[in-house]
Amino acid sequence: MKYIIWAVAIILCFFLGRVMYSPLGPALLAQPTNLGAVNERPTVVFGSGSSELRITIDLTSVSDREMPTTVELKKRALVAASDGSGETPLESGTTVTVRKRNGLNLEISAGGPLTGLVRIEDTDFTERVVEYRARRHFGTALAGTPSPAPAPPSPTPTPTLSPSPTPPLPAVVSNPTPTPTPPEPAPAPEPAALNEEQIVAAMKASVSGGAIKEFTAEQVQAWKIGDEEVVDGETYQTGLAAYKAETIFGPKTVQAKALIKGGKVVKWIYAKTGMEIR
Repeated sequence: MKYIIWAVAIILCFFLGRVMYSPLGPALLAQPTNLGAVNERPTVVFGSGSSELRITIDLTSVSDREMPTTVELKKRALVAASDGSGETPLESGTTVTVRKRNGLNLEISAGGPLTGLVRIEDTDFTERVVEYRARRHFGTALAGTPSPAPAPPSPTPTPTLSPSPTPPLPAVVSNPTPTPTPPEPAPAPEPAALNEEQIVAAMKASVSGGAIKEFTAEQVQAWKIGDEEVVDGETYQTGLAAYKAETIFGPKTVQAKALIKGGKVVKWIYAKTGMEIR
C-alpha cells in the first residue's frame, strides 16, 4: 500500500509540474530581476544657468496614459528570449520599446521575441513623462529641451541680366528752373516712458483684452513695475503680475512678466524661465 501511495504522488507531481511550467517557466529561466534600489522621486534638470529648471516627480504617480511607448537607454542592458536563450547586450543610447512597467522597472524589447528588464532611472523615462505633462498642461515644451532643426532655406536662383537699351539723349533746355527739394520729415519722437500706474494699467488692459489665455485678471494677486530689460536687441519696460495657478505639482504662485514698448504690452513671458505665455 505504501508503494502505491508513493507512485500516485510521483505521477501527480509530474502532471502538476507540466501544468505550472507555462506560467512559471519564463520567470524562472529569464535573467535575474534584482536590479537594485530605484529612486522613487527622481529630479530632472532642464536648461542651465539662470534658466535652469529642476522638477521632481513621484514615479508611483505616473498613470498608464502618461507611459511613453519608447525610451532611450542610459546604461548597457541585456535582452533574451523567454527561456533565457539568445542573450543580447544593448548599448547606452539605444531606443527600445516599453512592453510594460513592473514597479520601478521597465520590461523592454528591441524588436522580436527578445525582452529584458531595466531600472526606470537607467532610461530617459522620467524626462519623457515630464515633457508629456508640460505639453498637456502648458501646451509647450520646457525650456532647454531639444527642438527639431530648421529646414535649410531653398537656394534662390540667380536672375539672368539682359542688356539694357541705350537711353535717349535728353533734350537741351535753356535756363531750366530748379525744382526745390522738399525737406525730409523729422523722425517721430520716442514715446515717453510710462510710470508705475500707467504700466499696471497697460498690463490690466492686455489681460482683460484677451492677449493671453494662461490666466485672467481675477487670478492676479499683485501687480507691480519691473526693471528695464533688453530682449533680442530691443529695450522694454517691464511689469510683473503674480497669479495663482493649478500646476502638475499643486497650486503655485506664478510670476508673469509683461514686455512693454510704445506704451503697450507686446509680449508676456514667464519671469522664471523666459518662455512666452500664450
